[in-house]
Amino acid sequence: MTTSKSAQPLASPLPTGKALWMMMVLMLGSNLLASFSQSLMNIALDQVATDFHVRLSVANWMVLSFTIVAATVITMAASLLKRFGIRKVMIFGYVAALVGSLLGFLSWNFESMVAARLIQALTVGLFFPVVTSVILTIAPEGKSATLLAINSGVIGIGLAFAPLAAGMILTYVGLRALFLVPLVMSVVLIVLGVFFLHDIYERQDKKIDAISVVLSFVSLAIFIFGLNEVMHDFVPSILCMAVGIVLLVVFSWRQFHIDDPLLDLSPMKHPKFVVGEVLMMLGYMGSIYMSLLVPLYLEGTAGETAFVAGTMLTVPILCYAVSCFVGGRIEDKHGVWPLIPCGFLILLVGFIGMEITSSMMLTIAMIFCVAASFIGVGLVFPTLKAIDLGTLPKSIYAHGSSIHSTLVQIAGSLGSALFVGIMSADAEKLMAQGISKADAYAAGFSHTLYIDIAIVAVAFIASIVFAKMLTNHQNKHNLQLSQDAKLAHTHAK
Repeated sequence: MTTSKSAQPLASPLPTGKALWMMMVLMLGSNLLASFSQSLMNIALDQVATDFHVRLSVANWMVLSFTIVAATVITMAASLLKRFGIRKVMIFGYVAALVGSLLGFLSWNFESMVAARLIQALTVGLFFPVVTSVILTIAPEGKSATLLAINSGVIGIGLAFAPLAAGMILTYVGLRALFLVPLVMSVVLIVLGVFFLHDIYERQDKKIDAISVVLSFVSLAIFIFGLNEVMHDFVPSILCMAVGIVLLVVFSWRQFHIDDPLLDLSPMKHPKFVVGEVLMMLGYMGSIYMSLLVPLYLEGTAGETAFVAGTMLTVPILCYAVSCFVGGRIEDKHGVWPLIPCGFLILLVGFIGMEITSSMMLTIAMIFCVAASFIGVGLVFPTLKAIDLGTLPKSIYAHGSSIHSTLVQIAGSLGSALFVGIMSADAEKLMAQGISKADAYAAGFSHTLYIDIAIVAVAFIASIVFAKMLTNHQNKHNLQLSQDAKLAHTHAK
């Protein structure tokens, strides 16, 4: 038996040569499918609300239900991987994408389309943590950060392709046709997966704690429901959020007190990992804001079609994909200082520019600010992921990856529920007073943008402290290594 670089037992030697790169291509293709499926409805919320005659906060469940299921499945991913192996887990994910996409294409009402999104979410919940674990395992020496950055860039390409394709399909075909793209992608991956997916980890009879699964799903669902509706019905929503927090605490407590935890929380005992993940969540909420609220502004206030809105978002999101790769290269060579604080500063300046330009209806100028903000997220997001996992012992890399992927989905849910919920409430209130939809959307956009500017400002200040702390620790470590080497050289003489 051999072991991987993440100290996971392997069933066979690691793939090399063509086999290695085909596995890598499949992993990246899998995350491309997952990222496209996840962002499929980001530009469609206004259309969903219109077609199904529901308010924005209800339409937002196309996004929220997806992320809640994905987050729950992510907590199970490590156990499923150990029990069934890469090949079965990945092919099941491809089939789930196929079935969910087919149901979405054939959906007959709002509820059936939400059900389709729930099935699609299984793919994201499985792929994001599993792909990261596989990349960390098979990456050549010294290339893990770069390959993780490429992986984040591929996800960024999926995010960029989604609004363009979705906008064109929404404008010229219709809402249900959105599901055809992931349907075709899943068929291609099923065929390739049969030939090129290989199990590399040893199988283990890993039990899955059903109580933990229920606690994870229910706690997130109740909390996110409350957050999404807090501006519509304050007291019941606050009670829901409180119940969700209590159940989440019970879930966490249970993970430390059962023999086979659903989600091994041991990485949370490492303070640097925890701080880095909190920063990651704050940065990712900024990305969610741009992915969901900017399309609503472009369609509801600027009066653009979904196709034009998607086209306008393509370049900014591609900037994110490129900056992911650049950030990974910089981190490999120079470390986190001043990369992470600079990323948050660029994000903050971009958001402030968005507020100024959107209030003046300077749409093109606002898109440049959106692009700058996406560059900031791209510099921060994959870098923090690589750094956070690097602070952990190799034996718990997989658990850290699962926690990271879970928190990404939670951050997405929090951002979506908070920002869309507030904008929905503002728009409904103002339109009920006789204000036009365009002006109501503009006011809601500005209100939520101020909130996110405050969040990013806090993250920027915290990132300075965090990056300095990591840099000082690394400098002390390097100094100690140098002194040890000199001492060993003196003794050799």
